[in-house]
Amino acid sequence: MKMQRNLTSLMMAFIGVPLLVNIITIIVGGAWACISVLENSIPVAQSIEEATIIPVALLGAGLIFRCGRIWGKGNASEVNPEWRDCYLLMPALAVLMGWVILMSLTDLNIRAIGRKPIAQVVQTLWLVPTVISFFNGWVWAMLFIPVGSQLCFALGYGGARWGVLRGGAGYSCRNLLVIGLLFFGSCAVYQLHLYAVKYPAPESSEYLYFRDYQAHTWGNKLTGLRDEPTLLLTQNWPRLDGATAGLPLYASAFYALTRFPDDICPEDYLENQGTIEAYQNILNGNADLIFVAQPSTAQKQLAEASGVKLVYTPFAREAFVFIVNQNNPVSSLSDVQIRGIFSGKVTHWNEVGGEVIDIKPWQRPENSGSQTAMLAKVMKETKLMPAQTTSVATAMGEMVNIVAEYRNTHNAIGYTFRYYATQMHSNKEIKLLAINDVAPTVENIRNGSYPYTVDVYMVTREHPTAETQKLVDWFLSPQGQQLVQDVGYVPLYPAAK
Repeated sequence: MKMQRNLTSLMMAFIGVPLLVNIITIIVGGAWACISVLENSIPVAQSIEEATIIPVALLGAGLIFRCGRIWGKGNASEVNPEWRDCYLLMPALAVLMGWVILMSLTDLNIRAIGRKPIAQVVQTLWLVPTVISFFNGWVWAMLFIPVGSQLCFALGYGGARWGVLRGGAGYSCRNLLVIGLLFFGSCAVYQLHLYAVKYPAPESSEYLYFRDYQAHTWGNKLTGLRDEPTLLLTQNWPRLDGATAGLPLYASAFYALTRFPDDICPEDYLENQGTIEAYQNILNGNADLIFVAQPSTAQKQLAEASGVKLVYTPFAREAFVFIVNQNNPVSSLSDVQIRGIFSGKVTHWNEVGGEVIDIKPWQRPENSGSQTAMLAKVMKETKLMPAQTTSVATAMGEMVNIVAEYRNTHNAIGYTFRYYATQMHSNKEIKLLAINDVAPTVENIRNGSYPYTVDVYMVTREHPTAETQKLVDWFLSPQGQQLVQDVGYVPLYPAAK
């Protein structure tokens, strides 16, 4: 009888609870997926998906705890039930120990851990949450979900017994297991700290939420006109697209200058696919007007091959800037030093007046607006060194390498447009470098003394529609240039008083 009870406890601990977690994850994850699908129809600026992560996790933990209570009541008449507590804690301790050891052996390389046989056993037992975590990039969930779910079930099962510290061999064993969990849990937390230092999260991302710039979104970030619009478009509305950083500007103009009947959705005419896709859309005839930086050589060649003539109309100025950690003693670099760093010839900060540490240069994806400006404006004939990459999961579960985002370590240097760094993703821990001792201020951008000043363009196909041309002309007008200034760009022409 005792052997049967022990076997049942082990089966529940190592198979039953993981199976239960998989089922609950399917239920709770399905509800969360529905929230994500409905998110775009709910007019709030904050991401509901992000805001509900903690409540959804707590719901899952509560359900597992409740299942533990139910199982505990069914075994309330047993002799020495505290031994079941021990069995239920064993998988959590085993996962924690394995994690800490593997993290140490792989030098904090989480992706290398996932390829170890022990880790693959854990991933198989907690298959559903592991797959979901993998697709979303939550690598630490490989630790938290198995350990957390076992603890929740064990706490639910034990109930009031957890308040009893002494009472026999079973309680002593359980207490030792708890001490082991606390010890290895502390080690795992410390490793998390070390991992965050070694692999900090991206801190200068060229990304925004499209819903933040839709008129029906409560708390949206659109910039209004100061006066009544001098142009109203009531039919044949141009389809707009553009670079990520351009959305706050052209979306603000779009909603201020257009009027739609109730049976037409304005968002059908407003897209933000980014520089690369925007150029594709204008060439394919899926957009009438795009707002972008200058095209790359590849994009120009694609236009020529497509037989499409594009018209480029500059309407604002922007600075292409280099960013470093706020505590970096270097405040200015020459254009020669910049090219030296990003060609790989200059590898230590002390070579350019800084500390004796390696330089960690970060780049942007090929054909993006930032990368195009880097090649055309800065590197010119100098070859750019290969970009650092990182592995991400595609929707099909395939691992692919992409250009890694800027991480603001003490030795980092990256580049972006001034609008990203000062308006869209302002970060007090990042500072903008002067180039040839000229800082990227509004005045220096306006007068062109900052060496990496670039124009922002409106791009149309040759012979645009009348409404498209009216919108282009409006952006060049004093009212349009005032909006350019109010959004945070530097106007190319005089703005309205």
